[in-house]
Order: sequence, then C-alpha cells, then structure tokens
Amino acid sequence: MNHPPPARRRPGRALGPWVACALALLCACGEPEPAVPDAAPITDAALPPPVSASAVPEVVVDLLDRAGAAHVSRAGPIFGPAVPGWRRVAELGGRGPWGAPRTVDGRVGSWLDGIGGSIHFPLGPEAAEMRTLEFWLRPVARGQVVSVFFDEQSVTTTRLKSGWHRYRFPIPGGELSAGEHSVRFWFRFTRFHGRVRTPAALGAIRLLPPGDAPEPAPAWLGSLSVAGGDPQPALLAGPPTAWSWYVLPPSDARLMARAAVVGGDPVEFVVRVEQDDAPASELRRITVAAGSVAELDIALDGLGGRPARLVLETHGAGEIARAGWLSPRIMVAGRPRARPRPARNIIVWAIDGLRDDRPSLGRVGQYAATPNLDLLAAQGVAAVDLWSGGASATDGHRRLLQPEPDGLTLADAMRAAGKRTGLLSASTAIEPELTESFDTRLDLHRAGEPTETRILLREIESWLYVRKRDPFFLYISSADPRTPLRPPAGYRRLYDRARPLRAETRRSERLADIRDLRIAYDAEVSATDYWVGQLIALLQTQGVAEDTALVVVGTVGQELRESGGLGDGHALVPEVFRVPLVAWHPHLRPEGEPTLHRGGELADVGALALRFVGGDSDGWPGRDPTGALFNGLPLPPRADRARHGNQVAVRFGPWLLRGAGVRGLELWDLRVGLEPDHELATRHPIALRTLRDSLIDAP
Repeated sequence: MNHPPPARRRPGRALGPWVACALALLCACGEPEPAVPDAAPITDAALPPPVSASAVPEVVVDLLDRAGAAHVSRAGPIFGPAVPGWRRVAELGGRGPWGAPRTVDGRVGSWLDGIGGSIHFPLGPEAAEMRTLEFWLRPVARGQVVSVFFDEQSVTTTRLKSGWHRYRFPIPGGELSAGEHSVRFWFRFTRFHGRVRTPAALGAIRLLPPGDAPEPAPAWLGSLSVAGGDPQPALLAGPPTAWSWYVLPPSDARLMARAAVVGGDPVEFVVRVEQDDAPASELRRITVAAGSVAELDIALDGLGGRPARLVLETHGAGEIARAGWLSPRIMVAGRPRARPRPARNIIVWAIDGLRDDRPSLGRVGQYAATPNLDLLAAQGVAAVDLWSGGASATDGHRRLLQPEPDGLTLADAMRAAGKRTGLLSASTAIEPELTESFDTRLDLHRAGEPTETRILLREIESWLYVRKRDPFFLYISSADPRTPLRPPAGYRRLYDRARPLRAETRRSERLADIRDLRIAYDAEVSATDYWVGQLIALLQTQGVAEDTALVVVGTVGQELRESGGLGDGHALVPEVFRVPLVAWHPHLRPEGEPTLHRGGELADVGALALRFVGGDSDGWPGRDPTGALFNGLPLPPRADRARHGNQVAVRFGPWLLRGAGVRGLELWDLRVGLEPDHELATRHPIALRTLRDSLIDAP
C-alpha cells in the first residue's frame, strides 16, 4: 500500500503520549517528512471528576404514553381501528392494506385498500379459552361476499348485509395455542369509495370465550378522580380488562404504577409476565377497594434481559371507567451524567466499511493491528455493536449528521454551541444536502480530486492551519475499508456454484477463500488505523491535540461472506449493521479498568459529541451515552431499526429480526449464532412480537 511515512522525532525532544505510541507502532515506507513538535503530556491529576454527583431515576417506558402500542382485552382480545394496538396488528413498518381509521356511518372503521387483507396478532395463555370469532363489516355495495380465514383455515364464506353488521362464527381447529395468529378477509369485488377502490370497511374484531361477554369498551383511555382528588389520566381497566405490552427492559428495571378504583365493588389487580420457554409468572396480585389507590413497585430484574409480555389485568365485573392504572412506568436507577469541562474543539471521523469485530480495541485474539485506535480506547472509551441503521454508508452518514428528516443537523447544533463547522470528505456516500449546513465543506469526489485518505490528510492540515484559532467542529469521512478489496483469485470460487466439487471440498475452499478475504480486509483496517495515527500527529503538529476531543466511528460494516444462510442474497446482515466507536476527551477519563461497551446506535454519536463540547444534547434524537460509557454502565436496550428496499430489520438487545413483509420475518439470537437451524421465529413468539411491534415505530 502506498502510505506516506510517519513523522520522525527530533533529537532531544519528548513526544506527547499519543504520538509516542502511534509513531512507534506504525510501519512506513518512503522518505521521511518534517519532524513533529511535541505537546505537553496529559496528566490525570488535572482531570475533573467524570460524572455529576446526582443521578435521578429514568423512565425507560411510560406505558400511558405508549398506550397505542398496547394490545388490549375485554373478556377476550379485541382489535380494530378504534382500539389500541391497531397499527401493530394491521401494518408492518407503516405499510398495509388498511386505510386510516375514520368514522363511517357512526362507527369507527378502516376501509380496505384492495380485494383482501389480513391482521396478524399475538395471544397469550388466554388463547386456549377462545372459541368464537366476532367482527364488524360494512360493505361498499350490496351483494358483497366475504371469505374469512383464521390461521389460513376457512371460517366462512357469507353474503354481507348492507351497512354495519356484526358477524359471529366458531373458530376452526379446536383449542388455540399461545403465539402468533391471523385473520384474513377476501372479498368478491371492489367499488370506488372516494378515490380508493375498496370492498368494505372493517370495524372491531374480537375473540370470545364461551358464555356472556361484556360489550367492547367505548373508550380505553380517560381520567379518574379518586376520593375527590384531581382527575388524573389513566389506562381504563374496569374488570375484566387486560393491557399488555411486549418489552425488553434493562436488567435493573422496576415497574411502578398506581391501581385506582372509583366506585362499585373492590377490584383485583394483577401484574404478570410471560416469556418464551418459561411458565407465566405472576408478579403481584392486590385487591383495591372503591375510592382507594394502591401503590405498586415491582422489580423486573427476573426477566433476565429477554423479551417479555407484560400484562396488567383486572378481575371481576363492571364498567370499564370505574378502575384504572395511573402513571404506569418502567423505571431504572438514574445513570450518572458525565459533565466534563467542555473541549474547545471536536473532530468526528466517520469511516465507511469499518465493522466492529476486526479492530482489536484492547481485545486479545486474532484481530487487525490497530495500535492507534487501541491507544485512544485505553485513554478514552470504546464500544462495539453500534447499530449503523442501514445497509449503506449513506444511511450511516445520515444517522450521524441528521437522524430525523427535516430535523436539526449536527452542524447546526455545533454552531449553536459556538463552533466553526467544517466537512472534509473522501467518501462518495454523503448526500449533498447533508453538507449544506457546514460553514466550509470539501468533497474530494465532487471536486475531482483522488478520493484517497492521504489527500484528505493534506486538506485537514490546511483547514486546521487556517481555522484552528476559533473553536471548531470538523467532520471527516473516508472509505478505506469500504474500498473494493483485492483478495486472491480463489475468491471467485465463492460464486462458482456450478463447479462439480464434493460438499467437503466446497466447504474447505469456501473457508479458505473467506480467510483470504478477511486477511485482505484486516490489511485495509490496519491502513485505516495508520491514518488515525497520522491525524493524531497532525493535531500535535498544529498544537491543538490537548484542546480537541476525537471520535472515530464506522458508518457501515462490511460483509465478508461469512454469514452462511443469513447472508445469501440479502443486504441486511449483522456484519453490515455493526460498527465500532472510539472516543477520547482531553478532560475526561473512565472510571476503573477500560471496558469495551456494547450497544447504542449512530444517532447517539451526535449526542455524545455535543456533550463533549458542552452543547445541548437534550433535543438531539439519539441518547447521550457519555455517563454510561465513562462509568462502565450498560446502555438500556432499545430497538434499532433499518430498511433497505422492501427488507426491514430491527435489533433489540441481542435479538435480530429481519425479512421482507409480514410472512418473511426471521428471528435470531445473536448470542447463539446465525446458522439456519438457529432461526427462532416459530419457537419464540414473544421475542418475535416484541421486535415486530418495534418495527411499526420505524420512520
């Protein structure tokens, strides 16, 4: 590789700690460059405490605010356009055949866009009691006929009456099991209703046990006033009612709520959880008298970091508005917030194609040689398994620079913090509109320059020489590991599927080719690390190293064809999603031994960068991970989503859900492996629904 040489030290001068390590470990070729002046070493004695003294409890999930994400039951499960959870059963990622809920002839309904449509819904242990399917339909014209299928078994084919009518039929197939189920409607014809060709509007769908059942609730949310107090918003829960959410709370989470009864007989409130491969667990059962409120504080640490169905239910009989859950929230102890003395400057270097499992970052084993990144990680913090948010570097830069469409840009936020902003790019992946908010910008590709990192370093030097007098934010992008690799010719055998080789020979050659490709990739990663060392030396040369925070992060990973069945023909594979983060702050050091953190996503990097310079990160879409990273605390799990064409993916903790459409979803536990026989969609319905529900929130 044609690398420029490292700088050579002058006799009798002591190098700063970054440069000393960086230059001692780098290999070089060519003629020496001018010597690098040294800078004052950083001393830990001058560093302020890493965190603030107080940390208030945090709300992980406000269940009242997330009422629309719940699944509800009134004697039996109920679904419909006027019912919480409708999007989660009718759509996937905002796509579905059902129109927006609206009032149709006095009843809330949803017009079907097409000749047929389905809803897909979860059931828990209550499934075994369900015997009857009930639904409301309003045909678009007389003579309409509908065929109804439950789990693809025929329920009925019947002619519909004009206007809204309720229809009831036995559920076929005997006793239902817990897990995912579906109801599908298929109609005979469509007619125009406004601008949409539609066969009918759908109202509520219910599953009912034998015997009498109360009418569906007129409203699911309301206000309760207990013992003359002020009205408070509540999840209405007059018995028999159940609210359920699919959640993955942190290991130290607690459920906090108040159970309130306005009038009538006492009401029994129950909190239980269900998990895959485990019996249902009842966490609390309490009876509350009329006019009373009971406080609940329940530890959820027994969930073990696995997806769970959290159920809040009431037993008895009565109007739904006479009881409810007040302020139900999943809480964690407050994470300390790091409040370092702000760095004067900050540089964010975004590297296309840098996956998280090849730089060593202090790990022991067969990794690419990355001494400069290792040094930054040792003196600062490092994290792996950051979610890139897409299958391309373009997606990654978008998550870094402007996570929300038409929202605040990182350059604007940095300018509000008093920083001069600049962008220097050797990547072809940054969309032009993302660069417009920078004070200065240079894209080597669009300027007709070679998109080589050595050229980029030359431009960085010029930029710093002119603008280092003012506090600055510099965004650098490069694409070294993303550059097409030059593996041995045997790599072509990966695509030669017609070659008449025995299975053992094909596998042996495939493994050898993957090994050769990884060697080529590791060489590119080491080259990337070399340029990080050159940037450190350049900061020392310009005299700004001890005033400048540095963040190095990948924008997208790189697949090396080692994914097995998961990677065949798909863009959304774990190797592409996972990128590393290394961050160094001149006035902040982590507590205890260096820890390699896991989790987070690229939008969090903007919040971290703003915190580093004392900017306002509260309005930024990502979470500020500074306190957790510098105090060795785990980041609470969060659903991170991605889309590529018609393919969707979500990572929630160690779980990955990926596929195209409702029926093509695959579920994987990343701790177990990605071989085809480890696919878990049919065996883990609660984990499947937890991740599938989170896809609905994707922008």
